[in-house]
Amino acid sequence: MRVRGSASAWLLAAITILGLGLRLWSLDYGLPGVFNMDERPILDRALTFAKGDPNPHNFLYPTLYLYALFAWEALFFVVGRLVGAFGSLADFQNAFFVDPSMHVLAGRALTVAFGTLTIPATYLFGARLYGRAAGLAAALFMAAAPLAVRDAHYIKLDVPTTLFVALAHAGLAAIVVDDSWARRRRSWMLAGAAAGLAISTQYYAGILAVPFVAVAIADMRRSGRPLTSLRLLSWAGIATIAAFAATSPFFVLEPSVIVRDFRELREVDIDRAVGIGMFSSFWPYARLLATGASGFPVFWLATAGSLIALITAWRRGILLVALPVAFMLFLSNTFPASRYLNIMLPCIAVAAGYAVSFIGSRLPTRLVPATAALAVAAAIPAAADSIRWDRFFATDDTRTEAARFIEREVPPGATILVQPYSAPIRQSREGLAEALRAKLGDEAEAPLKYKLQLAATPYPSPSYRILYLGESGKTGAPPADVDKIYLAPSSITPEQGLRQLREAGVQYVVLTRYGQPLPTFRNLEAALDRDAHRIATFSPYRDGRDPSDAPVPPFRHNGNTWIHPLLERPGPFVEIWRVDKLN
Repeated sequence: MRVRGSASAWLLAAITILGLGLRLWSLDYGLPGVFNMDERPILDRALTFAKGDPNPHNFLYPTLYLYALFAWEALFFVVGRLVGAFGSLADFQNAFFVDPSMHVLAGRALTVAFGTLTIPATYLFGARLYGRAAGLAAALFMAAAPLAVRDAHYIKLDVPTTLFVALAHAGLAAIVVDDSWARRRRSWMLAGAAAGLAISTQYYAGILAVPFVAVAIADMRRSGRPLTSLRLLSWAGIATIAAFAATSPFFVLEPSVIVRDFRELREVDIDRAVGIGMFSSFWPYARLLATGASGFPVFWLATAGSLIALITAWRRGILLVALPVAFMLFLSNTFPASRYLNIMLPCIAVAAGYAVSFIGSRLPTRLVPATAALAVAAAIPAAADSIRWDRFFATDDTRTEAARFIEREVPPGATILVQPYSAPIRQSREGLAEALRAKLGDEAEAPLKYKLQLAATPYPSPSYRILYLGESGKTGAPPADVDKIYLAPSSITPEQGLRQLREAGVQYVVLTRYGQPLPTFRNLEAALDRDAHRIATFSPYRDGRDPSDAPVPPFRHNGNTWIHPLLERPGPFVEIWRVDKLN
């Protein structure tokens, strides 16, 4: 099936606009609350570069995306200054602490930009490997992919990484199909540079080494020049390292910090899964790929396209399957998190696009429109799922509803005990100063972030004295949780009941639950049942049920759950209790 160049340009533009629209819809969900637990830490870390130190002193993430986010927020300030939204840099900083909604929205818009650019990058990958028709179908599948659409709504690194993964594959595709291109050192270095940028966005993109080696082996078999192919592969490796070093320049300067942060990454992502058993996460990831990530027709077309590609022209087919197969083996030994699957989507989209093109090439010319209809039909379930995500995000989170209730019914300045990432209520200036004094001895010793927050004018209202329910926050150097005072649920005994809460001045308790009650909360919940009054509940389920008897858990923004028909809105089950004074 052949597509003229001018027609493909117009079709690609239309597909890209479709993808942009799906990614922009409901981008302001939840604001001013931020319910994905990674968004604010990533944004905060990027904005710390404004202090003049480009070294993040933390390497849980590489730094390319953090630098890009900082530059993007700086551009947001410049544009805001020109249109009169901010009178000065101080106004911009003050707005972040009074209401960070616009700053968060700007950060999410950067992810949308990366996600939208991935659509033409996927077209380039597919068109180079199998022609324009395959590229257009791949672009359509990428534009509509529910996982890509959902994760474009977050200030996160997975969608930006996917852009560079697609570009690296586009570079490798040119090497695979064109012998003259394969002989050029520049070709390998361009693909390697894209890989370096991917790794500098997320470390797991190091799996790109597998398709590079696979393409080099294919080049050896085609050319009969093994030493030349190895030399060119080495130049790709040099370009990868150079691109990574240029965009994460402080990575090698603090080896002890790297060891510490990589140990934490291993404990969180790998140890929890391997502790259950080797490859324990294979089926959860496989189910997500087959049913939700790209839409089930696209997944099965991709499976067929990969098999056909390996049989008919294995050198091209190996590029389609090298990364997905290798990455699935790696992911199978990590704790399930659906966002990691994003970097596989360009390969899946191109494999499915090739299947569509393969079918079209074997049909009579008069039936070519039927092939286009096949691509559209295959994309419809994915687009429908993406629209469901957009509509779901547009529905108020249960914690947003709880915050509105508190602001309406609870007097400002009241002491409220909450869990982290609960109802987005504001900490009062007095409450923040109290926490800083408790942790640091004097609020004057606070990191700059909290000094600016204390100086916010006007201070956000209504605000409350907030205590946090938990054993403790993160430990380590400031600013790790110096703004929070914790009350341990394990310290509450049946004999004392709510005495500890009353002594701490707690007047209201906000409990959140994603399933069965936690064992450490049993004494607290029993004491609340006996000595407090539940004044409001907010359920994410359409029938208002409690999650302890629901067949599916509530949706977590940073989890592995998909939308279920029982769910009406995002967020956990929320209860608000009033702690009355003793007579």
